[in-house]
Amino acid sequence: MNRSPYFIVERGHPYEWGTVLTLPKEAGRIVLGRSDSEWEPDVAFDNAFVSRRQAAIDIESGSCSIMDLDSKHGTQVNGNPLTPFVPALLGSSDRVSFAGGMVILTFSPVRTDETLEFTPVVPTNDFLRGDYKLDPIRQTIRLGEDLHQLSDKEYRCLELLVRKERQFVGREEIIRYVWPERAEADLQSAASTEEINSLLYRIRKKTNHTIFIENIRGKGYILQEITPGEYG
Repeated sequence: MNRSPYFIVERGHPYEWGTVLTLPKEAGRIVLGRSDSEWEPDVAFDNAFVSRRQAAIDIESGSCSIMDLDSKHGTQVNGNPLTPFVPALLGSSDRVSFAGGMVILTFSPVRTDETLEFTPVVPTNDFLRGDYKLDPIRQTIRLGEDLHQLSDKEYRCLELLVRKERQFVGREEIIRYVWPERAEADLQSAASTEEINSLLYRIRKKTNHTIFIENIRGKGYILQEITPGEYG
């Protein structure tokens, strides 16, 4: 029995976390975006930063590809920005995000050799590793026994750095993820280095300096270590 490919919603109003968005088996195009009084995409998200025509899913010969439709705040696959109108093939557990993470979807493909026992990687309601846990709904990080509340931009910045722990994250990527409403502007002036450093300072202070983020001067940042309880 062949099953249809689908997305699992990690974030994307009006859908709840874990909602399955089933895609048709047959060849065709599905447009994702934001609806208004004159337009209704095939899959609609209620978010002002998502474009009316955000992206298209093309299904052909059992494979699926995604293409950004020159959206205002961009489409990413596994953190990599898509070039408008250039399709990218989707694979199992690929993570698609719109407008710097305002909408996050995980893709599950279908192949003719898959069986009913196939189970995709389902995104969890939080991000857990070792002795710390991020909760995107409450915008908190739990470090050992301590729970820390973050603002929206503090949480989004930390979420990006945690997902790329020990990897270099450039200024432009942080701006697109944390300030998607400003990402369309000149990235050199969208958010200053001082503004980013101030955000990181607040994150360190709120978490009792248990998070070590290396500043690569003028280029970006690397989250090197989280040590719950060491400075408590």
